Amino acid sequence: MISCKDFIPVYSEVFCYLESHFGRQEVDNYWDAIFKVNAAKKSPLLVCLEKEGLKGCFTYWNGTLNEEAADFTMYLNEKRGFYKLDMHRCPSKGRLVDLQEQVGLKPYPDYCLHCDGYRNACKEVGLDYIYNFQGMDKASCSIFIYDPKVFDGRIIMDEDTQVMHRDATDNEYYHPSFHRSLNNGLHYVGQTHGKAGILEIMSNYVNRVVKPLMGEVTLASIEKMILEDYAKEKSSDAVTTNLTENGLTVSVRYCPAVKFMVETDVPVSPWYQYATTGVMAELAKLAGCTFVMDSYDDQTGAAEYHFTKN
Repeated sequence: MISCKDFIPVYSEVFCYLESHFGRQEVDNYWDAIFKVNAAKKSPLLVCLEKEGLKGCFTYWNGTLNEEAADFTMYLNEKRGFYKLDMHRCPSKGRLVDLQEQVGLKPYPDYCLHCDGYRNACKEVGLDYIYNFQGMDKASCSIFIYDPKVFDGRIIMDEDTQVMHRDATDNEYYHPSFHRSLNNGLHYVGQTHGKAGILEIMSNYVNRVVKPLMGEVTLASIEKMILEDYAKEKSSDAVTTNLTENGLTVSVRYCPAVKFMVETDVPVSPWYQYATTGVMAELAKLAGCTFVMDSYDDQTGAAEYHFTKN
C-alpha cells in the first residue's frame, strides 16, 4: 500500500513513465480515459454540480481542499453567477516542489494539467471554466467557474459573496480519495502496458523518492516505513511485523486503501496489488534481500509477505 500522503510523487511518476515510453500523447490519452471513467460513474464534483449547480463548486472544494490541507481562498456569488478559487499553495504541486529541493526529484513538467479535467464536469452542467496556471512553479494557480447565463463579466465581491480562507496549518493532511486516483492510474497502465509498466513506475518511485528519504535501506528501515505508512492511514491495527536477524515478516489484516475504495463503491483494480509488490521488491533488492508475496486478497487487501536476507 502507498499512503494517500505519499501518493503525489507516485502519480507524477505515472505521467513520466507514460511520456518517456509512449510520448506526450499517451499522457493525454490517460487523462481522457480517466474523464470517461469519471463521466460514466459521475465524479464527486459532477455529483455536487448536478445537485447544487454553481454552489456545488464550493461544496466540492470545501471538502477536498480542507482534506488536503491546502492554502487557499475561494469565493462564491450565486447571484452574480461565479465561483473563484485562488490556490495560494497547492499541496500536491507543493509536495513535488519540496521533493525537488530535498532529493532532486524531477516532477512531471505538465503535472498540473491533469487538474484541467475538472473542466469536463463543469461543461456537463453548462458552466464555463477558466484555469489560470500563473504561479505554477511556486505551486499556485487559480480557477474561475461561471454560469454564462448569469455572469456579466464583472467579478464583484459584495454582501452576496461567500468567502472561505484556509491556511495549510488549519487542517490535517488526510485525503483518502487519492487512493481512487492511484487505483485508476495503475489500472490504466496495467490494462494498456502490462504489469512490467507498473513495476517500473514503482521502481522509479523507490529510487527517486523513498530511498533518498530513507537513507540506508535495511530490513529495520523497511519495517519502520511500513508501520509509518499504516499509521498515516490511521490503521495501525491492520498490520503486524516480525523483524529478526535474517528476515522480516509482514501480516496485513486489511488494506485501508482497499477498504476505502470498497466503502465508496470504487471497483478495486486487479492491478492495484502491484503497487505493494513493486515497492517492496525494489526495497528488498536495495537491502540485499529477497521479497516474496505469500498471499494477497483482492477484496480486502489482506496480505502476507516476507523478506529474507540473501
